[in-house]
Amino acid sequence: MYANRFLDEGPSYENYQLSEDENEDLARAMEFSLQESKGKEIYTGDMEFPQIDEVEELAQALEESTLSSTDLSTSSGGRELKWWKLFKELNPFVRTSRSTSFWRKSSKQCDNLVCDVCEEEICSDWLRCAYWGQTYCEKHISDGTPQCCSCSRFKIGDMKYITLNDGRELCPDCRYTAVTDPGDCKPLLDEVHRFFKGLNMKVRYYIPILLVDQKEMINKDQKKSLGLTIYEKSKLDTVTYVSRSKQKGENIKVVKEVEHLVEGRKVKAMLLLYGFPKLALGATLAHEMMHAWMQIQGYTRLTLNVAEGICEVMAHKWLEWQSFTGDDNIKGASEKAQFLRNLKEFLKDGIEKNHSEAYGHGFREAKWAVERYGLRYALEHISHTGKLPE
Repeated sequence: MYANRFLDEGPSYENYQLSEDENEDLARAMEFSLQESKGKEIYTGDMEFPQIDEVEELAQALEESTLSSTDLSTSSGGRELKWWKLFKELNPFVRTSRSTSFWRKSSKQCDNLVCDVCEEEICSDWLRCAYWGQTYCEKHISDGTPQCCSCSRFKIGDMKYITLNDGRELCPDCRYTAVTDPGDCKPLLDEVHRFFKGLNMKVRYYIPILLVDQKEMINKDQKKSLGLTIYEKSKLDTVTYVSRSKQKGENIKVVKEVEHLVEGRKVKAMLLLYGFPKLALGATLAHEMMHAWMQIQGYTRLTLNVAEGICEVMAHKWLEWQSFTGDDNIKGASEKAQFLRNLKEFLKDGIEKNHSEAYGHGFREAKWAVERYGLRYALEHISHTGKLPE
């Protein structure tokens, strides 16, 4: 019910592309609106990236004229203007110290604006998720309101969230395709292998794929990660992994076992954070599989930007690939299929709008190189020079 609530709040612009003239008209109208409300001029010349202050001013100007939750964007003279609010650590899929999300914060009080969580009129700072179409009091970020670790939505009404053994929460929509057992992971692994084979990058190497909880991931990677590839030079020799799980009421209990890693292998193992939906875990697996593929092929001495950037390109490509040959659950007109399509776009945007140096800037540089020269040439260039083609 709540997964597609934003679809009923107004017209959808998801598949509508503005013409060049319409883009210019919209940018010009925004400029005039901001001049009238702020009393200052705005320069909209050719710039590669807008400054954060300018983005926030544009958001405030737009907010004064509409409360629409549609995520709008346009371009002016090669400069892309988007207004979404940066909010630290709200979206767990964004691997960055600054973090990007689809949330926007405002201190502007609005008449009859009601919080979707507590259903009370909002009289203080509030947040709006432009993607999921939900509005919340800012206090719910820290008052213990359950938040889905996958799609970042807060619990609304009597919706039953599932609690994983490490304390993370899952909404019912994400729980529907969540991978919690090694048996659930096998079909996903086959799918990612098929994806790589389609790119003529078949991985002919046995790599143990182990599901772990957040405590074990932090123990092995020293940070909250979604995945980790363990190489030959690593001193790690054992991993405590999730061997099976069982849901009891609103909690998921797991049984753990210890895996002893084999020495002398180029890739000892791949660790994946259990409990995420297949789409999210598949993107993480594609990312880590690319790390493994490069290690096996002898790619060495790569900078963090190049290595993580090209791996994020593969995760992004895998999500795009799902529209055509992926799980049949993502196809059709049912509410669950629609949610999966929305989640796929949510995850893609999380990659595209990441503001970290390695995962964000690195991804955009790698994506540009792949789109201009092709994946095969870009990889050959990286293999010979350690750098992306320019």
